[in-house]
Amino acid sequence: MGELLDLTIDEMKRAADDMSEAEIARARAQMKAGLLMGLESPSSRAERLARMIQIWNRVPDLSETIAMIDAVTTGGVRDFAGNLVSVAPSALALYGPVDGAPDLAGLNARRAA
Repeated sequence: MGELLDLTIDEMKRAADDMSEAEIARARAQMKAGLLMGLESPSSRAERLARMIQIWNRVPDLSETIAMIDAVTTGGVRDFAGNLVSVAPSALALYGPVDGAPDLAGLNARRAA
């Protein structure tokens, strides 16, 4: 469990430092493909509509959603990742056996390292 936490924090730090345009382009393509393929399933459409209402309090048109995906920039991702690692408050939720799990102090220490 601690290894996964360390790996996640390290990857967020890497994203803040050297996220490439190629990685962003692949992520954009994957998100759009998943969105469009999800329209084929009634349950996926219902989940998408519920998620949009939950997030935006409305259902944006598909073209608006794709435009938002296309608007994501490498600099924006780097800034967001840097904020998550260095500025945003930490939270830790554990489920199941938690013996040996890192605590919040350990999480914050790893973020600061």
